Amino acid sequence: MKAFFEFSESLISGMLPFVFLIICGVYFTLKCRFFQFRFLPASLKYAFGGMKKSDGKSGVSPFQAACTALSATVGTGNIAGVAGAVAIGGAGAVFWMWISAFAGMIVKVAEIILSLEYREKSGGEYTGGPMYYIKNGLPKILAPLSLLYAAAAIPAVFCSGNLTQTGAAVQSFGQSALIKLIGGIFFAVITALVLSGGAGRIGSFTGKIVPFMALLYLLMTFGIIGVNFSRLPAAFSMIIKGAFKPSAVTGGAVGSLSAAVLTGASRGVFSNEAGLGTSAMAHSSSAYTDGARQGLFGIFEVFVDTIVICTLTALSMLCSGVGIEYGKGASTELVCSAFSTLYGKYSVILLAVMMCLFGLSSVIGWGYYGIVSCNFLFGKTGRRLFLLLYPLFCIPGALMNIDAAWRLSAFFNGILLSINVFAVLLLSEKVIIRLKDL
Repeated sequence: MKAFFEFSESLISGMLPFVFLIICGVYFTLKCRFFQFRFLPASLKYAFGGMKKSDGKSGVSPFQAACTALSATVGTGNIAGVAGAVAIGGAGAVFWMWISAFAGMIVKVAEIILSLEYREKSGGEYTGGPMYYIKNGLPKILAPLSLLYAAAAIPAVFCSGNLTQTGAAVQSFGQSALIKLIGGIFFAVITALVLSGGAGRIGSFTGKIVPFMALLYLLMTFGIIGVNFSRLPAAFSMIIKGAFKPSAVTGGAVGSLSAAVLTGASRGVFSNEAGLGTSAMAHSSSAYTDGARQGLFGIFEVFVDTIVICTLTALSMLCSGVGIEYGKGASTELVCSAFSTLYGKYSVILLAVMMCLFGLSSVIGWGYYGIVSCNFLFGKTGRRLFLLLYPLFCIPGALMNIDAAWRLSAFFNGILLSINVFAVLLLSEKVIIRLKDL
């Protein structure tokens, strides 16, 4: 029985979602003529242009909606998750993160288009996401899938968006019970204040914190890579070689190709959320009505999260020359060791600040997904109950050992991805038609 549960967990948390994501990504890539590659420059231009101006409409701007989604994707997984992926799966795990990212870009575009196509308006705010395009776009016989998705999203929000993020962020400041308690209370207060203001306040907050924290982290990693620039070609060589023959890079500590593939793919999905459908909930709040153009933000999000930030984290470790104990779990200590080669005694403080910013942004971004899911299942009563409980969970998240929460996150994320990708494929013709308008 134990073996059966372990197999089920491994299947749902790793291989099954990855296969679904690749199938869906390849299908849309071919049908849409490599849309994510052709429109990558346009997505970057559109996103950076959104920082400077508003479209003049009331409500949540397209850029604010994208920042809410990006705040959830750019989290502690970009630091601690990447360190763990490299340690467990070898440097080659980064390559498979890239593969899942490029497949995920077009899937995220599809999710955003469908979220705007089938969203609903209540109380002056737009609400959408997978549960809405399943309910409003698919045959009624499949409507129960919308309830199943929302039901799985709630524990995913508490695990992926709260416990893991709060724990990783707060515990980077120290293991003292007092530090953890103070950090948990701080996260709880800020989360409650922001989420209580609805989509407008969430978008305003994330629109400010996300660009700042991303730029700060990029500068820190560029510093490490810059002083070790001569090691950069060797680092890329380790990633490419390790992708297909992990033992060649890890000295035999990681010999299984599946370890590199599954570790890289699962951490990539956890980081950029492509295929989960969660970020579609944030985008559905946009005052914009052009789903295809809003979908360009999806390319931008995955590119920034995985291709840029996750890659820079990995390169910082590989270029710095710090010792990596392959085959064993690791977290922020690896990144901290890499940072210490340049920033010395300040590396712990710098990394703790970044973990705090990344963690807080993710807690708030995922919190919005919880609001949408609870409102879909239980109405205003569920929304109010969630707003009460979710911030409070930051406190046990800061105090507890989060290993179990990481495993539960991967499990529930696997369920969300499997349901969402199935729905997106069934509604693919709607996506293809919208993309032809660009």
